[in-house]
Amino acid sequence: MTSTTPKAISLRVGILLIPPVQLLDASAIDLFGMLTHEYLEACGLPKPLIELAIPVEIHYIAASGSGTHASMTSSATLPVTDPLSSPAVQPGQLDALLIPGPDPNLVPDEDVLAFLRAHKKADKTDFLIICTGSFPAGYAGLLDEKRITGPRGILGKLKDKFPAAKFVDRRWERDGKIWSSGGITNGLDLTAAYLHYKVQKELADLVCAMAEVGDRDQDYDSGKVSNTLWWMWLMLRSLVKGKSKGGSKERKMEE
Repeated sequence: MTSTTPKAISLRVGILLIPPVQLLDASAIDLFGMLTHEYLEACGLPKPLIELAIPVEIHYIAASGSGTHASMTSSATLPVTDPLSSPAVQPGQLDALLIPGPDPNLVPDEDVLAFLRAHKKADKTDFLIICTGSFPAGYAGLLDEKRITGPRGILGKLKDKFPAAKFVDRRWERDGKIWSSGGITNGLDLTAAYLHYKVQKELADLVCAMAEVGDRDQDYDSGKVSNTLWWMWLMLRSLVKGKSKGGSKERKMEE
């Protein structure tokens, strides 16, 4: 007899902000907000669709603590609702914890890593690791012995830093409670897949249809070789264009 995962009738979700955070990475949290009665009702949907909604509690977590703002890309900031020590976000209190990508060169402070390790040890929370969020997750040991994906352009760097992980080239991947995504908007693909795993199918279908996400395959349309060739071609074009602009400037100066 096959067993199925019971669908959640409510969700407690945290998003760990390690500034500076990629704004598009963090946008995946909005799909959780769209599951709520308040959101669906505000959209003016028919009653049968509104009744699919579930309560969702979202916590914006950062070491700086509540009342502060976490810096994002594009000069944006996001209010922090909970410090790392908040009782509401301790191990066992969250159904899911999103880790959007920070600066890939940043090594998080030990209190942030300890927070992640504690959640891993409790084994009660699903981790949704988006783009360069794989770096803090890796430093905390979350990736060890797990099948993981990451941004295609830096998979080599991730493999070097975290050799205990088993890296694959996909838009998103799941290994137990560890869900990981490729670059930036692949976090939306990941979250769409997670919603279909976690909540009632009709509700997940509704939210993903409204957001127009979740229609891309788990595997990329192009292979590693063609993707690498595309980046090389883009760099070559940029180099040629740069030289062309330089030549134009020299001619104008001579005139």
